[in-house]
Order: sequence, then structure tokens, then C-alpha cells
Amino acid sequence: MTTINYYLVDVFTSKKYGGNQLAVFIDFENALCSNTMLTIARELGFAEITFIKKNNDNNCFEVRIFTPEYEVPFAGHPSLGTAYIIAKHLLSSAPKKIILQLKHADIEIEISNPKNLEASNFIMKQAAPEFITNYSHQTIAGGLGINLTTLDLRKPIEEISTGLPYIIIPIAKKQHMQNLQLDAQKVIAFLKQHKKYKTNSINGLTTSLFFTCEETHESQNQYNTRMFLIENNNLIEDAATGSANGCFLAYLLKNQTSFINATVEQGFEMGRKSYIQLNGNIIDDTYQIKVGGQVVPVGIGKWCI
Repeated sequence: MTTINYYLVDVFTSKKYGGNQLAVFIDFENALCSNTMLTIARELGFAEITFIKKNNDNNCFEVRIFTPEYEVPFAGHPSLGTAYIIAKHLLSSAPKKIILQLKHADIEIEISNPKNLEASNFIMKQAAPEFITNYSHQTIAGGLGINLTTLDLRKPIEEISTGLPYIIIPIAKKQHMQNLQLDAQKVIAFLKQHKKYKTNSINGLTTSLFFTCEETHESQNQYNTRMFLIENNNLIEDAATGSANGCFLAYLLKNQTSFINATVEQGFEMGRKSYIQLNGNIIDDTYQIKVGGQVVPVGIGKWCI
């Protein structure tokens, strides 16, 4: 029986069973085709899983990322978790920097403490943000079935991508964040209407929703967030979303301040506390988008193919 090695980690947390789950498969032999990788992703049911396909030397690795619905060109917590596995298991010694060759772009990941990976921050430099479109508060409230007073009317609502598209939706109060209730069919209808669904979007991807609030569960954090996506016609909440937080960082730099160093909490409503570090600036219209967090090991196994 042929097997390949895989590893389980939790990302954006310092404690096992927090953050966002990830499975990382080592497939240097290219034993798995696209359909098989998608089937494995559906079998596991994690938000994403990754496949390390090739070591191109100089700490540069080709990686593919799958959700249970389709392959995606970029994702945040899978990039950090994969870099941890590479540093821990695939190199003779952990480097200060790893480059992942993803479909959207090459992603550089810094390792703050290579000698102690579990205590290290893994920090990815995301691609330049694309500011796609703005929405009125009335459009979002009516389209998603949210009371208008739930929204923070002082702040714009904007769709942004650094590889995956998200609509950044500021919420007025933490209580409103906790009480958010969305209907999957209503969300799908809204996305289809605005050509943001996988069947009619320009990039073949479904845009996701990222809600933000300045009232937090823990005082040391600056922002509370929740991310919802449509996957196989179901509404899913994500525990920690590095790609969305990169878009949120770009949003803050564009709309509020030219420098950000902040901690975001996510996943609290799901019982999977996650902590995402944002660090960025904008100089002469050039955005530096860095999103980081810790990674902890959970398990090791062999997958039968």
C-alpha cells in the first residue's frame, strides 16, 4: 500500500486546539492529482489543506492549497502552517525565511525565532492589495438581511483582495458581532446579484464576508473579527483567516492610518480563540502587508493512496 506523510497543526494560536486547523501533505513524488487532492480536502473537512509539491532549493517550495470546494490561489493560515512544517521537518535547520510558490504569488514568510519554532511568530508578506469596489451600508444591510444599526455607519464597506476577495464590513458593537445571524441562501443571492459568486465572478472565486469591530473580548487586542464564507452552498464560519486579515490591514492603511501594529482576535464565538498580528504601512501608495501568528503541532500520520 502506498502512503504519503502528513502533519496536523493549529495556526494563529499558542495552544493546541485553538486557532485554525490545517493538514499539510508532503507530495514530492507528485503522487496526487488535482481531483485526489480535492477529495482528500473533502474527506478531512478542514477550512484548507496544503500539499507541498516541490523543493526548489534556497528554501523555496511549491505549494498547492485546497478547500473542500476547490483549489484556491492563496490562503493565510495554510501558508504559515506549511512554513512551520517545512522548517520543522523538511530542512536540516530552520531558516529565518521561507518562500512559498503559490498560484497567486510567491509568499515570503519570516520566522522570528528559528531555534524555537513553537515560540516563534511566522510572518507572511502578502501581495499588493487590490481595492475592488465599495458598497453602501444600505446595500449590505438589505442584501445580507442585517439591521442597518448593526453596521458602523462611520466607516466604509469595501471589497479588497490580496489573493482572495473579502468584503470588509465594520460593525458598531461587540454585542452585534456576537449576535450576527446570516442566512446562506440570502448571502448566495446577494453574491450572485453582484457577480461575486463562483459561477459568475470574474476570477471564479466566491467573495467572503469579513466583519470587524473595535470592541474586543480581551483588552490587549485591538480588533474583534468574524469571517463567513459560502462553501458547497453552506454558510461556514472560519476560526482564523490570514488572507482576510491581510485585506483588513490594507483597509485600515487606506482608510485610517499609514502605519498599523495591532492584534486581532478571531474565532472566539466558535470556541477556537485565535490571535493574528497585523503589521503594515503605506508609503508613496505602496502597501506593506504583514500578517503573523504562532503555529503549534497536533499530529503526524500517513495517508493511504
